Amino acid sequence: MPKRIDTHRIDTKAVRTIFTHLNENWLVRSLEERDYGIDLQLERFDSDDATGDFIFVQVKGTDKAFKENVQLSGFPVDTVNYALMFDVPFFLFHTSNVSKQTKYVWLQNYVETRLEKDTPQWKTQDSVTIYFPDENNLKSNDSKIADIIKKDKLRKVGVKFLAIYESLKFHSESVLTGQPAVAHGCAIEARKLQKLSSFINEYKELVFEGNYTDFNTFHEAYDNIANTLEIDSMDKETISSAMKFLEGIKFTFLNQDEINDFAEDMGSYHPY
Repeated sequence: MPKRIDTHRIDTKAVRTIFTHLNENWLVRSLEERDYGIDLQLERFDSDDATGDFIFVQVKGTDKAFKENVQLSGFPVDTVNYALMFDVPFFLFHTSNVSKQTKYVWLQNYVETRLEKDTPQWKTQDSVTIYFPDENNLKSNDSKIADIIKKDKLRKVGVKFLAIYESLKFHSESVLTGQPAVAHGCAIEARKLQKLSSFINEYKELVFEGNYTDFNTFHEAYDNIANTLEIDSMDKETISSAMKFLEGIKFTFLNQDEINDFAEDMGSYHPY
C-alpha cells in the first residue's frame, strides 16, 4: 500500500499553516509540479486592485518548535542555485507546525548579502544553513515582503535608468561642447528618463546637487538647441543642473548595495 513520506506530510501541514498567516491582500496559487522547488506563488493585491507584485516560495516545514534564533540546516545548494535563476523574488518559508510561526528570507538577496560572506565556498557544498532574521515573521511582518518586491522592481528600473542616462550623458557633453545637431536625440533620451518618475521620486530627496525642476524641463532646452542650432546660456545652465541631479540619482542608486551591506553588518536591518 502506498505511503506518504514524513517530509511530505510535514510540508503539507506547513502550507496549511502558511494560509492562516497571510492576510487578505495575498492571493495564493499552489503549484502542482512541486518537485522542481516552487511550492507556492503569492500575488499581492491592494484591497481589490492588482499590483503586479508576486513571488515564488519554497516551503520547508518542521514539527519541532522554533527556538529563539531560527535556522534551517541542510538546505540544498541545488535549490539555492535554482532560486538564482529567477528574475522574480524567490522566498524560502520555514514553518513550525508546533509554534504556528513562519519565518522567511529572500533567497537571492540572502546569497548576495550574507551567504557569500559567511560561507564563501558554499557553491562547493551539498547544503548550507539558512539563518532567519527575527523580524522576518510572516504573520506579523508581511509588509517587509511588499517592501522587498518594491526594491526589486526599483532595481530593475534602475538598470534601465543607467543605460539611458549614460547614453544621454555622453551625447549631452557633445551638445554642450558645440555640436547642437546632437540635441534632438538628447531630447528623446531626456523624455525617456522623465517617464521613469517612480524610480526618480524614490531617490530625489537624497540628491543635493542640481535641480529637480530643471530635470523636469531640460528636454525643452534640448529642443531649443535642436531647433535653433544655438546654445544659449539659459539652456546650458538648465541642462547642466539637470545632469548634476541625474548624476546624484545614479550615485544614490548604485550605493544602495553598500548601504544594505552596512546595515547588515551593523545588525540594524536585514535586506533579505
